[in-house]
Amino acid sequence: MLVRLTRHLLPSFLLLSLLSCKPTSIATATPMPDTTSSAKNTVPVRFPGPDGLPGPITESPRVVKSNAAWEQQLGPEAYRVLRAQGTEAPFCGNLLDNHKEGIYFCAGCGLPLFSSHAMFQSGTGWPSFFQPFAKENIVELRDTSLGMTRTEILCARCGGHLGHVFDDGPTPTGLRYCLNSVALTFKDESEVKKEAASAK
Repeated sequence: MLVRLTRHLLPSFLLLSLLSCKPTSIATATPMPDTTSSAKNTVPVRFPGPDGLPGPITESPRVVKSNAAWEQQLGPEAYRVLRAQGTEAPFCGNLLDNHKEGIYFCAGCGLPLFSSHAMFQSGTGWPSFFQPFAKENIVELRDTSLGMTRTEILCARCGGHLGHVFDDGPTPTGLRYCLNSVALTFKDESEVKKEAASAK
C-alpha cells in the first residue's frame, strides 16, 4: 500500500545534498563502541510465518561483531550508516522507489524490520513506513545530536542504526519511520513465504 504524503519540507542543509548522491555530513561518522566483549545473549524477535505475517516471539542470539568485522562485511557506505550512525543522501537510496510487495530486512543481520504494506511516499527522499514489521524487532533511542531531539531507530538484534521515527506520518499510526536504503535489504513476498515454509 502506497500513500502519497507531500507536506514534508526538507531543511535547507539537506536540500544542498540533493545536488549529489555522495555521503552527506548530516551525521557524524563515529563508529559505535566495539562490542566483541559483550556477553552473548538473546533478544525476543518475530520472524515471518508461512503467510508472510509476523510469527510468534522467538529468542534469537544477538549478532555481535567487532567494528573491523562489520566493516569487512558491510562495505564502506553501509558501515558508515549502520555502524557509524551516518545518513545517506536523500533521493539517492536504491529502495526509495521500490513498489514490490515484500519485507525489508536489516542489511547487517537479516532481521525482518518493515513490510511493504506499511510503506508510503513521504516526499522526504528516504524510504518511509508507518509501522515496523514487529515492534519487538526495533529499538528506539533518544537522539539529541545536531542540536535537536529525535528518536533513533536501531535493529534489535545487531544494534545497527536504521534511521529515525517522527510523529508526522499517515494513519493509522501517525508515525513516519524514516530509513536509509543502505541499511536494508529487500525480499519479495513469495521469497519470504517460501523461506518461512521451508524453515518449519
